[in-house]
Amino acid sequence: MLWRRTTALALPLALALGGCSASGTGPPREDQQRSIVVESFPAAPPGLPAEGVTNATVDATVRPARLAVTAWGTPGCMPYPVSVAWLDRWTIEVSTAPGPDSGCSTEYLAVSQVVVVPVDHPADEVRTVRVDGAEVAFAFREP
Repeated sequence: MLWRRTTALALPLALALGGCSASGTGPPREDQQRSIVVESFPAAPPGLPAEGVTNATVDATVRPARLAVTAWGTPGCMPYPVSVAWLDRWTIEVSTAPGPDSGCSTEYLAVSQVVVVPVDHPADEVRTVRVDGAEVAFAFREP
């Protein structure tokens, strides 16, 4: 495996906790956007970002390629990916929606949410990953 790191900006802690809200203040379940997550799991080193930071890893060893977005928060309360698209041939943008739970627990974990990368461009050309408009730490895994 070859890992390349690119420069990155930390995504505010607010992203990880942005889905948390007071009971009953979120949109009704039927109004929420549909998650595109194909797999979700607790992050562990080396995928574990610094507390409060979001990162992303593109895995081009599988077809179609997968993008794992790892962020800190409370499972069920964390924002979840609802769309992924290429902004240009080097940049992937992930949009999220607030988590479905109306309240957050005290459990605070790094969680990876995996989505499929659209096949519009070769995944090995990704140079930047943005989540809700903010560039995140990025690593690339290739065959």
